[in-house]
Amino acid sequence: MLYQRREHLPGTTMRSAAVASLMCAGVGWLAIGLVAAWIVFFTPLLDRAAGLAPRSPAGPLFGAIAWAVALTAPTAFVVLGLSRLAGAVAHLRGRTGPRRPVHAMARRLPAGVESLPSIHLPDGRTIPDVVLGPHGIAFFEPLPPPVASRQVGGRWEARFSDGRWRPIENPLDRAARDADGLRRFLAEDDRDFVVKVHPVVTATLPQVERTDTCAVVALADVPGWIAALPAQRSLSPARLQHVREVLDRIA
Repeated sequence: MLYQRREHLPGTTMRSAAVASLMCAGVGWLAIGLVAAWIVFFTPLLDRAAGLAPRSPAGPLFGAIAWAVALTAPTAFVVLGLSRLAGAVAHLRGRTGPRRPVHAMARRLPAGVESLPSIHLPDGRTIPDVVLGPHGIAFFEPLPPPVASRQVGGRWEARFSDGRWRPIENPLDRAARDADGLRRFLAEDDRDFVVKVHPVVTATLPQVERTDTCAVVALADVPGWIAALPAQRSLSPARLQHVREVLDRIA
């Protein structure tokens, strides 16, 4: 099968492809910058280019432009390469976001699925604990802890650091809207198939009922819940691979 369970450390499942891409890009840009610097400072090529038309009216301008490009381009390439390498290191060290509970239990998830700690949609939404597999895509957003949240007259409130209770967005409604945003993002891709998206809220002891648009699952039950999801027949291995590449780009 395309997706086999991987015995890697948590945090190195689907992100490995993104890290490899950043590493390759970083090394490539760094090499281009070093080669450009060698050409500028250790070969006569720049002097020859600047002296192509010394007697023409545009000669001084051409020479100034050549020197400006030659002095800035190598530095720009090196900085771009170093930034890509720094991004790869940040991914490897897991500094791109908080530790996610479902992603941390990657070894306990069913065979044939892979997880991402989070994805970032173009509209600014951050969706945590994304699990991709034959079922499609499921993601898991945590409920606020019971000691710091409550429901009053059908609305949600949270206790802030000053001790006051203030209204917050219904976590199940937020997860359902995040699912709609993810579906819209996937629909923008040029595909001839639809990927099912399953929004879920999790808690140690769920204190709310599921809705028609969002499931509620105890954190300890997540592996079994994923295993019970029906496979999406339209998701062939090639299509799963394509969806994985799309998610890797926004991880």
